[in-house]
Amino acid sequence: MTHVTSLKRSTMVASLWSILRSVWVAIVTFVLFAVLARLLAPADFGVFALASILVQIATIVASAGFGNAIVREPAYSETFVNTVFWCVLGMSILAAALLIGAAPFYARLVGAEGTVPVIQWLAFLLPLTTLTTVPSALLTRNFQHKSLAIQSIASSLSGGIVAVAMALQGWGVWSLVGQAFVGGIVGMAMIWRMSPWRPALKFDARLVRGLLVFSSSIMATQILWMLLVRVQEIFISRWHGPDAVGHYRIAWRLIELISQSLLSPIGSVALVTFSHVQDQRERFQAIYARMVGIAGLATFPALLGIGAVSPILLPLLFGEKWAAAIPVSEVLVLMCVPFVLNFFTGPALTSVNRPRANLWIAALQLTLTVIFTWIAVPYGLVAVAAAYVARAWITMIPQQLILARHTGISLAGTTRAILPALAAAVAMAAAVRAAAGPLVARFGAGWETGTATVVMGLLLFAAIMFALGHDPRREIRDLLQTVRKQKEA
Repeated sequence: MTHVTSLKRSTMVASLWSILRSVWVAIVTFVLFAVLARLLAPADFGVFALASILVQIATIVASAGFGNAIVREPAYSETFVNTVFWCVLGMSILAAALLIGAAPFYARLVGAEGTVPVIQWLAFLLPLTTLTTVPSALLTRNFQHKSLAIQSIASSLSGGIVAVAMALQGWGVWSLVGQAFVGGIVGMAMIWRMSPWRPALKFDARLVRGLLVFSSSIMATQILWMLLVRVQEIFISRWHGPDAVGHYRIAWRLIELISQSLLSPIGSVALVTFSHVQDQRERFQAIYARMVGIAGLATFPALLGIGAVSPILLPLLFGEKWAAAIPVSEVLVLMCVPFVLNFFTGPALTSVNRPRANLWIAALQLTLTVIFTWIAVPYGLVAVAAAYVARAWITMIPQQLILARHTGISLAGTTRAILPALAAAVAMAAAVRAAAGPLVARFGAGWETGTATVVMGLLLFAAIMFALGHDPRREIRDLLQTVRKQKEA
């Protein structure tokens, strides 16, 4: 078996397990989220969302991008891995302490005092969850996505069950804190049970500088990309309160569902795959185009379809109290193209050792997001969503130009890879939106109408793709053949 064939099979089999992992987590967490949305108030979700911003920053600082260093390292030693482990553990303890101290100041910044105890309790969880950084990176490096899938299934299910039970007992926002604690602890226990690696008292201070050089840009970029999505919630809270943040998060939750179930499976193996072919320019470009094309094929119809039927689906899924999220979701799905490309530009540039390019892109995106949101926030949630979409499209061009400079991946080539699926998705969404009105008028806005519009969208998208001369079944056949050959090997 050649190296190229082996890499292709490993990548595709890993993608299958990533798909199982992401789809399961997305479905289970979404179902549980829908249940919690009916049990909790918008302000509960808003307070937890605001608290999670600071916690996520601390988590990124604690892991410091060191996991990516293990994944990318061509050959690593036990000393290298152990040095990473002890660095992450030390930084996580320090980050947790800073988190506890910073909570009151952050609460005043966002105008939500209820975030203080939530942040301080979640800080105690931080050192435990970051202990998975090294074993998870080793499993990812070795394409052991089956183990990661089992871990995600167990942690998401256990945490969700506890959250629903607490919500039924009237615990409010603490139901979400309980979900994070149980899911995090179960996930940590599962990872350590599945990973054969164990830490040892080995530490080389000389390696730390090299790790920091590689990881500091990744860490800063991850923080910027996280803030890119979440910084608007700080503006919304200061202007309109945690209740409005809850509505905005509900709209974003639909976007994240698509991300977790459709984009994450491909994106999770992107860095590993790109790193293996980083010195083969033509193959690198071909793999990138294939990944982006598959991602667009799955994501564009899902996002635009959600936008088309959100007036029917959101009240059915979450309840009438979330009606304010409907126009927000209709606007946010319009960023579908830059949303997909963002998922692959980062891994592509990291694999060719250009983390600073990622940092520059993220800084530009965050700066414009802050400026656009500051202008739009007085006019309400829909204006804030429109500001985000406008920023995404504006910054997509320099992002793709930087990618072309460092990898040779041209904007024209990327456009050719995604254009058929995008055109089919736009046509499908327009047709479904036009048909939804008469269906609601005749049959009402119940589950029958919602299901009918979703099925109609799926059939229309497939029909339009066939009409354009593109067979979506080809990608499915490739996946199935890869699995069959893997079993025979």
